[in-house]
Amino acid sequence: MQVLHTSTVLEEEIDSLGHMNVRYYMTRMQRANRLLVDGLGIAPDVLEHSFLRSVDTYTRFRNEQFEGATLETVGGLLSIGEGGVQSYVEIRNPDSGAVAATFVVTTALIDRKTRNTQILRLPTSAVSGSDIVEIPAYAKPRSLSLGPANTDITLEVLQTSIPDVDGGGMMSGRRNALIEADDVDAEGWLKEDVELMFLPFAKMALAEGVKPGPPVVTTSDGLRIGWAVMETRTRLFAQPRLGDELSYFSTDLKVEAKSRLSRRWALNTNTGQLLGMSDTVGVCIDLDARRAINWPDELREEIEKYQQPQLA
Repeated sequence: MQVLHTSTVLEEEIDSLGHMNVRYYMTRMQRANRLLVDGLGIAPDVLEHSFLRSVDTYTRFRNEQFEGATLETVGGLLSIGEGGVQSYVEIRNPDSGAVAATFVVTTALIDRKTRNTQILRLPTSAVSGSDIVEIPAYAKPRSLSLGPANTDITLEVLQTSIPDVDGGGMMSGRRNALIEADDVDAEGWLKEDVELMFLPFAKMALAEGVKPGPPVVTTSDGLRIGWAVMETRTRLFAQPRLGDELSYFSTDLKVEAKSRLSRRWALNTNTGQLLGMSDTVGVCIDLDARRAINWPDELREEIEKYQQPQLA
């Protein structure tokens, strides 16, 4: 695998849990993945009417990173086909030797006008000359799956199942977002550097001037608790446009001794179209000891109150 990007963790990239926030891992991954895909030599005339977009991203977070750390992003291609390119990207800390995070990314060719997926045709030389890598054992899914997504969910089912509350630490409940002028590109579609699945939370953090990231909870016996993301998979099916109203629904599908499996859906409020869905496995951590612990009873009770296992 080749080194694609080198960076330093900045103060503004640190979130409420005291480590680099998920979105900045994703920024580094996207930059590296673009270098991999751009190297395939897609014809300029194709990119006049189309563009490349990450539509499926699986992530494993392995070692938290702190302000000042040096990070190297490396990667290679896993497969190439008419449906898109699948890449493997890894973020490493060269000073400690630790793997910070790993990614399996599918990139598709998208029509610029309709935003529909197009057949990706590459030069024979690009395909035959590409060095194909394999996913390392430590980067393969543990609690999530790389299999097909369940996209049968409807707006009506989610409205009926998920209460109109912000409970369970931002992982359960509903939120809404309006696609505004600052959110869109010249054609009026959501910008590629705006993360669809985190849009309402990013808007909230900006409006309130707070650090992004999960909430910090102090229990009745004084423990400072947070939940750190261990695995995610985000799939994007369509893009919203200027003026679209979006509905976000989040719930826990499963709660175990130290972890929770959560899912978030984003839909167009007016049409009911499913735009994206994101699965997250988070673990309960003692923020002072920096270690995973069992959910305190009072937090488990709050989380389980909003659990919706039937939506898995």
